[in-house]
Amino acid sequence: MPSLSEDEGMILFLMDLVRIDTNASERRNYWEIVKLIRDRAESIGMRTHIQVFRDERGDLPNLIAWKDLGAEKNLLLLSHYDVVPAKGPWRINGMEFDPFDPRRVDGRIYGRGAADDKSAIALSLSACQIVMEGGEAEYNPIVAVVGDEEVGGTGVTALADGGLDEAGIRPDAVVVIDAAPDFVGIGASGVIHGDIIVRGRGGHAGRPFSSLNPINMAIKLADELLTGFSQIHAMKLSKIPSPPDSPVPKLWGRFSITKVEAGTQHNVIPSEATIGFDIRFIPDERKEEVIERFKAALSAASCKIGADVELKIKDTANPGWMTDPDNDFVRDVLASYEKHFGSRAIAGSLGGNDGFVFARKGIPTVSLGTIEIESNAHGELENVREDIILKMRDTIVDLLT
Repeated sequence: MPSLSEDEGMILFLMDLVRIDTNASERRNYWEIVKLIRDRAESIGMRTHIQVFRDERGDLPNLIAWKDLGAEKNLLLLSHYDVVPAKGPWRINGMEFDPFDPRRVDGRIYGRGAADDKSAIALSLSACQIVMEGGEAEYNPIVAVVGDEEVGGTGVTALADGGLDEAGIRPDAVVVIDAAPDFVGIGASGVIHGDIIVRGRGGHAGRPFSSLNPINMAIKLADELLTGFSQIHAMKLSKIPSPPDSPVPKLWGRFSITKVEAGTQHNVIPSEATIGFDIRFIPDERKEEVIERFKAALSAASCKIGADVELKIKDTANPGWMTDPDNDFVRDVLASYEKHFGSRAIAGSLGGNDGFVFARKGIPTVSLGTIEIESNAHGELENVREDIILKMRDTIVDLLT
């Protein structure tokens, strides 16, 4: 078993990671955190490679670390270093602090990215260190830490399409450490994002009768979609279970309006209104089928209310994924998970994650993680339990050996 100092070192490294603001919307401090992770991996004896993917937004570095322990198979531990934006100060127990100045309170680490997903980085490297010190393993460990997970999956796609080849390694199985701790994930929802632009005729708010208010039409359109498409989409059920405490026993389709934009001042009726939406679809369905079904529903709704609309689907790559629950790798993961968490629960994730890139290549893939509902990932006072980090680390150690 690891010493107390090893456990403490893992937690302190997590706090160092949280201190770096890696806002995905700006690719902020990406190089700084990748170099920190590289240095940590090399300090425990792993080989490293930094893949650099370049696009119109600039550099996106991915860190790959690995160790050949003489095993016949390679296991990839996948996580991401980018985070969603955070605005402070945060407050807990009368204490005020910045989201990127982590706090350790009552067995939890508070800070942006503490749960999603920097705890995964810390526990992955700690697990590798323990396994390497033991010397024998069922798998050679590979740790890959990517960017842009929170904004479409550019990093993991680049990793799968070229980064691992650059490093000269290939995984035989993958654990995506970016999920809840109360089940072994054998799939994840697909994601579709988009905007609906509703066009009207702007004018003075004192003369609404001479204008065609796009906000009024957008409200009616939203209602049509929420009572029409949303209800039908929710009837699409997967073969795999939903996470514990979900309102539906099997993974199901979900539709949410997540953004509304219109107008600049109170006395002006605008000429356009925009509705942003999020569709989560079951991995049993093809993304293209869901998009066509949504287009048909939008067309019917806009015709009904007489709205002039334009649909813009965002280029989100995540089509969802699932792994056969009877796969031998899934059985091995369940055996290790049961030793430390006391159950053999399997489920599909309600959110999307980076597992789709490897699952679609036919590589057995599961997801694990430290992100509880109480972790409040993406929200104020995001946090992670220290004991969950330790248990998940030990689960990975057991799986590797």
